[in-house]
Amino acid sequence: MDENAKRSRLAGHDLDELIRRVDNLPTLPSVVAKVNELVESPGSSAADINHAIRQDLVLSARILRLVNSPFYGFHRRIKSVAHAVVILGFSTVRNVVLSTFVLDSFAARDLPFGHREFWIHSLGTGAAAATLARRMGLAEAEDAFVAGLLHDVGKVVLHQYARDDFAVVARAAAERDCLLYDAELDMLGTSHAEIGGRLLDAWQLPEDLVEAVRSHHVPGEAGGYRDLVAVVHVADILARALLVGNGGDARIPRVNAEAWSRAGAPPEGIEAVLREIADELRKAKAFMDML
Repeated sequence: MDENAKRSRLAGHDLDELIRRVDNLPTLPSVVAKVNELVESPGSSAADINHAIRQDLVLSARILRLVNSPFYGFHRRIKSVAHAVVILGFSTVRNVVLSTFVLDSFAARDLPFGHREFWIHSLGTGAAAATLARRMGLAEAEDAFVAGLLHDVGKVVLHQYARDDFAVVARAAAERDCLLYDAELDMLGTSHAEIGGRLLDAWQLPEDLVEAVRSHHVPGEAGGYRDLVAVVHVADILARALLVGNGGDARIPRVNAEAWSRAGAPPEGIEAVLREIADELRKAKAFMDML
């Protein structure tokens, strides 16, 4: 089969089937969905969220391990989920719950570019996004880490639900020395960014997270939350430049000038930014221990 025929096959009826598979992905586990629902509801209390989390003892233990890690930097040990909810805040607790679920559920240990290396890149992007968001005083700063962590989740979805097609795309990206994103658009007619956005939207996660994942390769096309989208776009590039993990291809995306300006990473201050990102990544070791 020649390249044009192969491209036509992947972008034709297989695309329809791929979208059906993605749209039929499992929903969030009940406890994660309940926590998300409570966080989004203005009438919820810390006691409500604590009660929901405590239904899952394993999740409760992991949350306590994470919130007592250097990543959050509390001087006194947090001994209960109830205390964690109060001291971290609702949105941050939701993001910890979501991060724990994603790192557990999207194991895909046979990823062609390495499971652990892939998630290390994702964690590196999360650490970079958190650093940039804090530096610029971003209103959605508490969502920046999890947006960076999830920015490439669509790649794992493609691998798990369209394995043969994704393998063809990954080989083509390597042979062409191009981004997976570009090969996906050419051969599938969609991308991991779009699929990741669809997944988060189906999970009814906040719009800022959905948009950050969907538009991280094309920040100029973002429909909203442009500051957070810019942060994740630049964070992905900085994580690649620092050789943190493996995003699945050997290329560094071309930086969008407006996004670079929005993210507050001027050339004269980039060394300080990189040092802060490296420090943030060291503090995120507790997340890496889950891989």
